[in-house]
Amino acid sequence: MDQLPIILCLGTLGFVAAFGYISARATEKQMRDGSHRKSALSRDGAEERLRRAALDGR
Repeated sequence: MDQLPIILCLGTLGFVAAFGYISARATEKQMRDGSHRKSALSRDGAEERLRRAALDGR
């Protein structure tokens, strides 16, 4: 019974580490891809959306 908190703690830490690793790899893949849409909150993302809206409005 004394080992249960240790097992749960290590399992949680392992899950968080694995999830962080997978998330970092997915983010790096998106950054290399270049075809994904940028955030509307970033300066270049907002410029990209405004440019696209101006071209569609013509």
